[in-house]
Amino acid sequence: MNVLWTWLGVGTGIVSAFLLQPYTIRKLGEVDVSIWMLTLSVVEYYWLIDLGFRSATLKMSAQFRALDRPDRLNELLSTAIVYSSIMAVGIVIVTILIAPYAERIWHLDRPVFGQLILIAGISWALGMVFNIFGACIEGFQRFDLLGRIWITTTVVRSTGVFLVLVSGRGLLGLGFVLLGGQLLSYLLTYLSFRRVVPQARISRHLASISMLKEMIGYGIHTFTTIVSTRLLYQGLPAIIGYFLPVQAVVYYNTPMRIMDYAMDGIGRVGQVTAPNATELMAQNRLKETIQLGIYANRYCLSLFLPLVSFLLIYGFETYSLWVRPSFAVASAYLLPVMLIGHAAVTGQFNSVSILFGMGRHKTYSRCLLAEALVTAGGMAFVLPRFGLYGGAVLAAGAMIVNRAIVVSFLVCHELKTNVLTYVAKIYLPPVAIASAATALLYWIKRTWIPGRTWAQIVSAGVLMMIPYAALTFRFCIAPHHREILLNRIRPWFGAGRVPA
Repeated sequence: MNVLWTWLGVGTGIVSAFLLQPYTIRKLGEVDVSIWMLTLSVVEYYWLIDLGFRSATLKMSAQFRALDRPDRLNELLSTAIVYSSIMAVGIVIVTILIAPYAERIWHLDRPVFGQLILIAGISWALGMVFNIFGACIEGFQRFDLLGRIWITTTVVRSTGVFLVLVSGRGLLGLGFVLLGGQLLSYLLTYLSFRRVVPQARISRHLASISMLKEMIGYGIHTFTTIVSTRLLYQGLPAIIGYFLPVQAVVYYNTPMRIMDYAMDGIGRVGQVTAPNATELMAQNRLKETIQLGIYANRYCLSLFLPLVSFLLIYGFETYSLWVRPSFAVASAYLLPVMLIGHAAVTGQFNSVSILFGMGRHKTYSRCLLAEALVTAGGMAFVLPRFGLYGGAVLAAGAMIVNRAIVVSFLVCHELKTNVLTYVAKIYLPPVAIASAATALLYWIKRTWIPGRTWAQIVSAGVLMMIPYAALTFRFCIAPHHREILLNRIRPWFGAGRVPA
């Protein structure tokens, strides 16, 4: 049920983005959309002040729940809230100071850029505090509540964005919609927290230096990961905007958003994996943890690969229909490189979550920082010489080496299992099926459905998914999971229940 609600939230976000992104580009233009994306990428750096406290709250709240230690949970939450509140005040002050100078740094003659930085900065400052409550909800594995919050705020925010675009209120209107949507999310998160942990007591008197040190001990390695992630995802648009014309940001970020929305669903599964791994390792259940890694990774890869197969064959046509042909020419050629890189990483995404759940993420954090530095430094060299495509190749190559190959060795070392066996069980079945699906789509496009209309695009996708889903169900899903699914489906058709 947790995963179902997670994917419902992801699906809502994907539908919203699919409908709004082309409309936003048409209404605002590529320059203004790039400025909006640049604003979010700059403000995202505020999360560095988190110092890994959110991930520490998630991990330790799951641990204290498993050990039935409400006193330690109160100490944890109080310490995290006190620290986050102090940092939130600091963020507001810094934002007020730097906002007037933001447009000069990126050579933009647009005063609205500084105003957007101010609005988004205030929203992110409040998020420093309220994300602690969200982390505790995750630690208690109530992802159904988080999924409902996500769906609600996505619908409200998307409606607000549409109304702003229709009324012609421009970028500043988008900024206020962002702030309102975030405030709604924070309110719903706090109310859900009180529902999940009604006995929790939060007071500055319960905060302690010893708990602060304990959280830093876990979170410092997560902090390294946060720095690296911000540099890889939010830093790259800023670097692109500095070295190339600002509209290059939207050309790079649009295919990346497709990857991110798909990976976001995978990431939400990883959020379920991390606390599960924490509980399994606390009970010394190593074999179950290994199986968790194999099947969680395989299932996520199986969900992601249809997107890879489809966009490899129909990516340009989909882009042309979705936005416009000229935009597809400027952006869609980046898709194959990004798809291959993200597919490799998807197959080890839950391995990273297991490392975090075990508290064995120190080496991974350092490797991710190395990847971020190599990618960012390389971008400064590659972008002026080879453009966006060179940057995409650099980023994809670095992520495959680190987040697919290196992570496989790290998690297998911690789980004391053979890396080749572990990797083969994850990748071989779904990759073989996806390869066949890609060949089928290529034949369909060449002989039958060229993809000139939405009806043709949808028809091609359906024709691919029917055999893909059947083969995945047979060869990728564990037998006991298949029985669970069949037992849920059979009553719909009047069939009897099969013992699991």
